[in-house]
Amino acid sequence: MALFRKHLTSLQTGFSDLKRQAQEQSELLIGTPGSVTRRIVSGRPFYYRQYYDVNGTKSADYVGPADTDEGERAAAAMRERIEVANALLLQARALVRAGYVRTDAKTDAVLVALANNGLFRAGGVLVGSHAYGALLNDLGVLASSHATEDVDFARDRALRLEGGKSFAEMLADSKLKLHEVPQLDRKKPSTSFKPPGADRLRIDLLVPTEGDEVKVLEVRDLKGHAMGMPFLRYLLQDPVATIVIGRSAIIPVNVPRPERLAWHKMLVSELRNRESDKKTKDLEQAAVLVAVLADAEPGALEDAFRALPRKTKNAVSLGAAKVRSMLAARGHTRAAELLGELVPQLERRAK
Repeated sequence: MALFRKHLTSLQTGFSDLKRQAQEQSELLIGTPGSVTRRIVSGRPFYYRQYYDVNGTKSADYVGPADTDEGERAAAAMRERIEVANALLLQARALVRAGYVRTDAKTDAVLVALANNGLFRAGGVLVGSHAYGALLNDLGVLASSHATEDVDFARDRALRLEGGKSFAEMLADSKLKLHEVPQLDRKKPSTSFKPPGADRLRIDLLVPTEGDEVKVLEVRDLKGHAMGMPFLRYLLQDPVATIVIGRSAIIPVNVPRPERLAWHKMLVSELRNRESDKKTKDLEQAAVLVAVLADAEPGALEDAFRALPRKTKNAVSLGAAKVRSMLAARGHTRAAELLGELVPQLERRAK
């Protein structure tokens, strides 16, 4: 059985239209789109946007006074934003029914909060399995998306942001209750956030580091700390602007290029501990991306291969050999042949 199948052309066209419209949004609504209501407070009328937040709690945000021209304009603008949000969600619903990947409500809320604070406009990148799911949608293919409760945000360089908020303060805009996850070494500052209790959601902040050591680094632009990851800079070069389909919003994001993500997945599958349950997922995601790109953009795979850091060659060649076996077993002959052409070069250049 093949690793993926292409969506119908009509669906791919629908996704492209949805992406274009979503990227035109200046700011996203937190929670369900909701509606504009009129309330009397201390004898005076006011407009509020009434909606349900990520916790399912009925909430209301102030819009403006209902007895002034300024308030009427604010209410009209909010109604227009709600109308646009509902229209986008309606378009997305048809795509999701056909197999397009949609995130859970909590991931939706986190990404909306980060987007509204300008992190993606400034160059931040969504990485990990949510990025992979977004790329499946962008490539117009249906494949196993490996649902995850981890949200990984990375940046290659200091971001120019307005507002002066810390990363933690930006996350607070999601209306989720989050706290810092302590390191095993309690002397080191946290680089992750999660809700209290048994909730498995986890938000990680990542940055590239030179050398082979994983270490905690200060990120002054986000007023916090991030986990420095070797070889992450390769993944973050020239990211793709796309969208994440959420439960309550369609969120413009940046994700890694699919060809770089494929090679990076092969690399990290070999760098993980032997006991890690993510090794197989890494290889499967790499295999899907290679299978898709071998048909659509084989040159992109070759270019991304040439750009790999020299010191990664041994590990990548091991991962690539495993991916090649997966491809051959699932009938992706051209993709397996392409890796077969590249892997010997990998092995020679690593010596």
